[in-house]
Amino acid sequence: MSYPEGGSPYEVTTYDNGVTAKYVGGDTGTLQLFSQPAENRTPQEIATALIKKSFPDAHIAYKIPNAMVGYQPGYGVVADSWPQGTNSSYTQMRVMVLVAVKDGLALVAYAVGPYHEFGPNYGPGPPSGANFELAQDLGKYVNSFAWRGDPPR
Repeated sequence: MSYPEGGSPYEVTTYDNGVTAKYVGGDTGTLQLFSQPAENRTPQEIATALIKKSFPDAHIAYKIPNAMVGYQPGYGVVADSWPQGTNSSYTQMRVMVLVAVKDGLALVAYAVGPYHEFGPNYGPGPPSGANFELAQDLGKYVNSFAWRGDPPR
């Protein structure tokens, strides 16, 4: 799979089953691309469990239609959470998870960062349903996953 290079604006850590890239530029956030055993769960069950683990009070903002990971049909969702900061303020966080399962293996693209409404005064220009910076980069990498046995792209 492809992933951001280390250095500005990312701090990258690789693991046997994936990569974590901390976005230290702009709005900040974390991007994770990894695999895990599906354990007979659907992509939706895996995505829901991942969100609940990190953001138990998150609310689904919308489902991503026709979500794909590594060109395999899957499930995608965007959720919102308002964790309380150390100064008793709340910052809206946006979470995006895309999951596909093939041959018992789940491939996961996961991003979390501060919600920031895109429009003429912020972001790439046009409005965005995602409304957080890392969603733009997640789109670059989500279909770079390759499944074992698939022909090279």
